[in-house]
Amino acid sequence: MLEFLPGGGARLVPVALWIDDRFYDASLYGANPEPMALQPETVYEATDYGEPTGLFTVTTPEQVKGSWVGTGHWKPELPFDKKLAQQAAKPKLTDNPADDRPVLHRAAGSSGSSSSDTSSNSASSQTTSSGSSNSSASSTAPNPNEPSDRPTLKKPSSETSAAPPDNTASSPAPAANTAPAATSSPDESDPNRPTLRRGKPATTSATTAEPKPFSASQSATPMTPQPQPKLIAALNNTGRHSYPAVSDATPHEARSLLYPMNTNERSDKSEQLTALAMDEIRKFIAQRKTPALPKNAAITDYDLRAFDLEFSNSPTFVLTATLPVATAKALGGGAFSYFVTFVAHEDINGTPIKIFSSVTDSNHLDSFARMEIIDAVDADANGRGDLLFRQYSDVAISYGLYRVYPYEMKKVFEGGSGS
Repeated sequence: MLEFLPGGGARLVPVALWIDDRFYDASLYGANPEPMALQPETVYEATDYGEPTGLFTVTTPEQVKGSWVGTGHWKPELPFDKKLAQQAAKPKLTDNPADDRPVLHRAAGSSGSSSSDTSSNSASSQTTSSGSSNSSASSTAPNPNEPSDRPTLKKPSSETSAAPPDNTASSPAPAANTAPAATSSPDESDPNRPTLRRGKPATTSATTAEPKPFSASQSATPMTPQPQPKLIAALNNTGRHSYPAVSDATPHEARSLLYPMNTNERSDKSEQLTALAMDEIRKFIAQRKTPALPKNAAITDYDLRAFDLEFSNSPTFVLTATLPVATAKALGGGAFSYFVTFVAHEDINGTPIKIFSSVTDSNHLDSFARMEIIDAVDADANGRGDLLFRQYSDVAISYGLYRVYPYEMKKVFEGGSGS
């Protein structure tokens, strides 16, 4: 788990190792004296709702309050939403916005064949499963009724460098048109030459700002992460923010575990889930005769997440909340609060249905740990997400990994240590 601290530093906390189809405590495994998970030069990929958000390279294992952590270099990746915005701003080569396959159109008035035509056709053949590359580029004729700013790949004449027909010269060439002069051949190493690939267009070096290289003076201290809106908001609210981080030499496909909600949906679910969480707190009070709630008590300090753990477009809601009670004091002194974690699915009517809840208070952390959601992560590479929680007791911090089923949530691992 990668933690960003209030002062701007970053550190890695070892939690779990998945070896031979079982989990081991990464804070202890292979300790000599530092655990194996913190060996220098080990690279971890941090994720946010399953999407890559940066790389962390361990440089120095060290102990903090008796727990092993790793300091190192943080190299953020371009946030996923910014990637989408940049891709949306690029000229598109598709007829159908929902179709990711690029379609090439021959410019009006072009004729003959040349080496540039061959290179364009060979590129377009990557997007088809069969058929000759020559027919894939010429089977679609241009439509004169289409907008004039549509990107068109034109091939030069192989004989002369005559001016193009009037119907193409009257409008400026789009950014995707990189055809060379008629007397020259295309340069395969030209960075501006369009490249067609199956699927959504990848961010290229021409449009993506590369992370700044590390200087020698930075190599001995952790990198300060670049400002990110979600990260800054989290730090302002909780003092620190954490991402799951995985080190795995096996290639894997990154898939988003986020279940998106608009403002109205989030507001409705927040109201429903905080009401259900309040019911759980009242049950806890009735069973243990802990301090009563004021009549106007309401949950306002909460964190609501929505996950698509099985990539089925079915949401799993996780609400963690704190409810202070100003009229009560903790046994050790200081403020008294209730802590609740509530996990729910939806029924066919969109009503949240409880599958798990945990309630504790400032005086019962020795018996019931306070659970704080970190994120969802595919920890054992089985193609589904599990929920990772930080667990606070009265004497220590540990971590729990939970698997969510339709009607229950089960713990699959508990271990690690934090400070």
